[in-house]
Amino acid sequence: MIYQLFKKITLRVLYILVFAVMLFTSCVPRSRLSYVQSEPGTRPYDMQYIGKPADNVIRPGDEIFIRITSADEERTAIMFQDQTRGNIDPTLLSHTVSEDGTIKLPYIGRIKLAELTLEEASDKIEADLSDFLFIPSAYLRFVNTKVSVLGEVRNPGVFVFNYKNINILQAVAYANDITEFGNRRNVLIIREEDGMRRTKQFVDLTSDDILESEWYTLKSDDIIYVEPLGRKKWGMAAVPYNLILSVITTTLVVITYVSN
Repeated sequence: MIYQLFKKITLRVLYILVFAVMLFTSCVPRSRLSYVQSEPGTRPYDMQYIGKPADNVIRPGDEIFIRITSADEERTAIMFQDQTRGNIDPTLLSHTVSEDGTIKLPYIGRIKLAELTLEEASDKIEADLSDFLFIPSAYLRFVNTKVSVLGEVRNPGVFVFNYKNINILQAVAYANDITEFGNRRNVLIIREEDGMRRTKQFVDLTSDDILESEWYTLKSDDIIYVEPLGRKKWGMAAVPYNLILSVITTTLVVITYVSN
């Protein structure tokens, strides 16, 4: 009698353990892993998102690479000799736009480029250099835009780009995507503005509302932090579920066989 009671209790405990292990080892729901999902009942292929145009305007603090060429190659080489030394690393020859919106170039000195697009700034530099060079040409591009991606991503780190605009999904892609234990619904963006004021915002990457958010396009020096899901917080990721489940299943089979 006591043996039968003990056997029933043991079997019930083991069945509960099997259920618990299967519950914890179940996959993360698709809704937590997929990006920019539409609301139920909508047809994503009929939806259009019109956001703000890309910010290609030069602003104080921007890093700009400038390459000058002209029909007078010898004179250009003297004025801009650093550009003629083998392969050019744009990050080493960049100009930082000062707080007053200017940069300093040979011969023409300080020139204000803030609030201009790259094309407008190129035209302005060419016009000012026309007094010194024959048919000058100025090529400009943004460099040293960087964002930091931390937390539950496969490759956290600081990523540097040679263009001004990058969106949050591209930043996540550079970090080799969010792990299965990352909370895509509560991603933190920390932004520094005016060199002092810091703001933060949580965004949901699983909702297509992110496509219209002002936080979709990142700014240089933004920090993205992906927090872990609850099961990672409690250390569930490191538990050897397969081994535990195998042991419990084997024990149930043995008990059932012996009782029969």
